This record gives sequence, structure tokens and C-alpha cells, in this order.
Amino acid sequence: MQKTVRFHHFSTQAISAEEQFDAFRLRIDTMFDMATLPPEERSGFEGAISSANLGTMLLSSMQTRCFSFERPRQRILRDFLDHFMLRIDLDRAPDRGGQARALTVIDLGQPIDRRSTPEHNISLILPRHALAGPARQAVASFHGESLLTPQALFLAEHVVSLMRLAQRAEGGATSDLLALTPQLVAACLQPGRGSVRHARAELDLAFMRKARDVLFENLRNPRLDPDMLAREIGMSRASLYRLFEPIGGVARAIREARLHQAIRDLRSGNAAVGAIGHALCFSSESQFSHAFKAYYGCSPREARAALAEGAPIVARQRAGDDADPAQRVFPAWLVSL
Repeated sequence: MQKTVRFHHFSTQAISAEEQFDAFRLRIDTMFDMATLPPEERSGFEGAISSANLGTMLLSSMQTRCFSFERPRQRILRDFLDHFMLRIDLDRAPDRGGQARALTVIDLGQPIDRRSTPEHNISLILPRHALAGPARQAVASFHGESLLTPQALFLAEHVVSLMRLAQRAEGGATSDLLALTPQLVAACLQPGRGSVRHARAELDLAFMRKARDVLFENLRNPRLDPDMLAREIGMSRASLYRLFEPIGGVARAIREARLHQAIRDLRSGNAAVGAIGHALCFSSESQFSHAFKAYYGCSPREARAALAEGAPIVARQRAGDDADPAQRVFPAWLVSL
């Protein structure tokens, strides 16, 4: 997969009001026949489409007035497109955190009668050959349907997340999620025993890796919070909280990551305890010391003295208050690396 996301932005904003409808219709003509409008409704037709080329598939975010389209048999014979489009219908604009209302499947190899498109949507286009034979048949069988099943909405959330990441122009950051997409499409639209559960686990793992990277890169950033983390990894807040729920929540994960860094800072430098806490975004030395002692069972100063003598410092919940000191050595080494 290419490492750079290529973008194309189209908007009628800079086009004269009289020509906006025709310009937008020409853009839609890439895949569909857009129904014409009466002359009095054409003027001032506003629309914008942002498309991202991810190498193996395309993503597009559209904001416009509702319009009708079709893909007649003549189009299929003329353009030979052999792709699937998964259109995610949103309840509000993508840049305002729109949530998925439905997932509509369009097989560009089949005709589709006149339909309407919502004002806000995100589309994923992938070639038919990206899916294995049985999955191709399953997806094609949903042609023209708007799906509301939990599996379909889960897939829709994934597509929305891909678009959020792509818009941050971080092509490399999407690689894990992109590689999982055909598997996820197959699992959600051709659900077999355990397949959706497996796909969700794989997707969660990819998001967790990205979240971990963002978290560690921003330990000293005072703006690091659940909102920032969700934005950086391209997830909704609700999905982020679900991801971190098993380990006590997002805020706890951020705090504990900073406390792990505090051990490394105490071990490797001579900075004052207050300065270390301030650099790690604790509001005061008192707050830092209180959180540190609650987590490690000793104060930062006691920890620094113990580390200087080679004694292990390990989080209470990992080693247990009554653990044999020898059992703390290797975990302490890991924390201090």
C-alpha cells in the first residue's frame, strides 16, 4: 500500500450559481446518471466532495443537497466498472462528527433504479477482486439495500474512521486498518460463525496500536485527553470508551502511561520531582506525588532513592503489596526500559 494519501477536493463554491448544478452533475457522472432538476432549482446548487486515494480503495465524503441518481444498464456496458460501493448515510456533516444511520450497498456491476442520496455521506469503493469469491457473492446479493443490522453499522463505523484518518493525511497510520477492511467487509456482510467477533477483535487491536502510539507521543502534551485521542486515531468518543473500558477507561490509561514515564524520568535524570510531574502534565507536585504513591505504593522521592540502589519499583496491581521482592525485579526492568 502507498504511504501517501492522495486527495481530490471538488466544490461548487467557486462556481457561478447558474453553473453549479451542471458542474456537480458532471462530477457525479463518473459513476451515476444524476437526475436533472427544473431550471428554477438548478441555480445555487451547493455541493462538495472530498476524495482520498488509499491505493487499494477510494474514500469520498460528500455534503450536498439531496438528489436522485441511477445507474442504467447502458452505463454498465459503457464504463465496465467492477467495484463495490459502500455508502454510509450520516445524520449530520462528516466534519461535525456525523454518525452512521445506515449502510447502503451498491454493486457497480449491476443496474440500479432511481434512488436518492442523503445530504451527508461517506463512501468506500473497493474493487470486486479485493474480496474472496463467496464474499463477493454475498456483498453483491445486498445490491441496492440499506442495511441497519449491528454488523452493517459496525462496518459503517469502520469506514467513517478510515475517512477521519485519511483526512489527517496520515496514509501510513491507516495501513493496519486498511489491510483489515476487505476481511471486515466479508465478516459483516457475509457473517459466519465467529467471523464478526474475530473481525471486531482484529479491528480493535489495530485501533489500540494506533491509540498507544498517539498516547506515548503526547505524554507531555497538556492537550492530551479523550477528545484528542479520539480525534487523532479517527474514532468516535463512544467507540474509544468501549475500546478502553476493559482497562478502566481512557483517562486512567493516560494517567498510568504518564506514571510509567515518571519512573523512567526519575531513573534517568536529576530533575526535581515537581518538574517531572509538571512535564507530565500533573497540575501540581502534590497531585503528582499523590497519584504516584497510589499507583506504586511509595512517593516519587522514595522511588528515586530505591531506583538509585537498584531496588525494583512496580505498580501495586501488577506485583501485589505482599509479593516477594525477587518477583518484582523483572517487571521493574520492563517499566524502566
